[in-house]
Amino acid sequence: MRINVTAVFVTLWLLLTPNAAAQKQFTVGTEDLNFYPHYDFTATDRHGFANEVLRLFAATHGYQFSFQPLPVKRLYHELDNLVDFIYPDNPNWAKYQNSQASRLFSDPVIYNLGSTMVLPENQHIHLTQFRTLAVIHGFTPTAWLSLRDKYRFKLYEVPNAVSAINLVLRGQLDGADVEYNVAQHILREQQQEGALVVAQQLPVTRVSFHLSTTRHPQVLQQFNRFLLSHQEQISALKHKYQLTDRLPQ
Repeated sequence: MRINVTAVFVTLWLLLTPNAAAQKQFTVGTEDLNFYPHYDFTATDRHGFANEVLRLFAATHGYQFSFQPLPVKRLYHELDNLVDFIYPDNPNWAKYQNSQASRLFSDPVIYNLGSTMVLPENQHIHLTQFRTLAVIHGFTPTAWLSLRDKYRFKLYEVPNAVSAINLVLRGQLDGADVEYNVAQHILREQQQEGALVVAQQLPVTRVSFHLSTTRHPQVLQQFNRFLLSHQEQISALKHKYQLTDRLPQ
């Protein structure tokens, strides 16, 4: 009987080398809140833009992605422990999180339009007049924090974007630090389109959302290539979820 030496060698190498067989199952850590239409990993009956993009990428490469929603303040400390990837992430957030600073980031997937939503009569309110702001628990309003020493306003943590929006609609707070697309969706659902607007003289940010990891750089490279090769499908998903990358002028 002839023995195929090459086949034996390859078999032994696969058995003895831990990472030789490519990993196919991954856990993606996500925020345990409804940030629709960007994403919502807390519900089984509806998804969001990021849910579909990540599932499309996984299907394209034969991967299985499971999603682990976690409290925002805990999420970024679980990379390498509970999860393989994090979404959303941004290179500038690590300094505020006291977390894994060596993580690797994908190319931008989409942009978060941080805006201050106010009643129409306050559209041109100035920082010298502004007093109370709703912020989502766990989020870091970096643009606002840099202004605290100069202006007199208070931050009020709320559990989610819906709570923030409703506090402003009821006139209980001056403004809500809520992502523009998320705010528009909430107002549409409540049949109150136009009831809140973006404050023209208050902080606005445009922050990129990335996929991050510390131990799967090859998969991250595949994801970057996927973002380039599937631009048409990704644009269609943005349209489906009524997402814009820029604030209207």
